[in-house]
Amino acid sequence: MKITPKTDLEDVLKNFLCSWVIVTMKGGRKLRLYIVDVDDEFQRNDEDDEPELNAIIYNTTGSNSYGNGIAFDDIDSIELDDNR
Repeated sequence: MKITPKTDLEDVLKNFLCSWVIVTMKGGRKLRLYIVDVDDEFQRNDEDDEPELNAIIYNTTGSNSYGNGIAFDDIDSIELDDNR
């Protein structure tokens, strides 16, 4: 799934919740992550004056516990990991 400014949080949830995925970042780097949620109030540095962004919430353990976030703005695409 290509991530664009029009990508809806619900579409990401429906397609990738509790799944291992390959996230391709805008710079081309690929990350293997487990998506546990999405967030529409994500801030990169948790500072009061930062804008709130749409983001995936992920971890690298495969548990349903919360982990880190990546803003949609930084993601080029998300695909299911065929190896899982």
